[in-house]
Amino acid sequence: MKKLTKTQRDQLLGIAVATPVVLLALWYLVVQAEQSQLLATQKKAADIRARLNLAEGVMRQGEEIEGRLRAHSSSLTNREATLAPDRDAYDWVLQSVKPFIQSHKGVNIISYSQPDISDLGLISNFPYHWASFHLKGTGYYHDLGAFIADFENNFPYFYIQNLAISANAGSGIQPEKLYFTFDLVTPIVASDSK
Repeated sequence: MKKLTKTQRDQLLGIAVATPVVLLALWYLVVQAEQSQLLATQKKAADIRARLNLAEGVMRQGEEIEGRLRAHSSSLTNREATLAPDRDAYDWVLQSVKPFIQSHKGVNIISYSQPDISDLGLISNFPYHWASFHLKGTGYYHDLGAFIADFENNFPYFYIQNLAISANAGSGIQPEKLYFTFDLVTPIVASDSK
């Protein structure tokens, strides 16, 4: 092996010392900077993925909410079909309620009044108008109680108010029958909403 000169040895030693220093400088200046930039990019990507997952969850909820809205709208349409229309509420009540009343023996309705239609009812800010019919009739005590209970079970959106019961004091009707009056109140649906 050949002996190196002092200049060659100094150069070789300079290269041996400078190489790790240059590599270390490159590591800190280039690689570390790139790694920190890569970590920042990965963090941004993770944040975007999390926001995307959240948005997908909201979209799934939107589809679920839309499905529930369709189901509730369908249910509302079906329920509105059982309510009196505003165009001829009197005729509708006669056709809908009169067969029910006639099916109850011992209770006779003598008269139905034309409806009083108003915006004010049981519930404030209700989106429907209210029709109030005044009915007069006669019936036996137990039959009248059964009739009212059956009526409220069969017509859940109607309600009976201002019920007045009195004895038949010489009115020419059977003495054991009672005379009664009540208001039958029902929400009515505007014709354009059906």
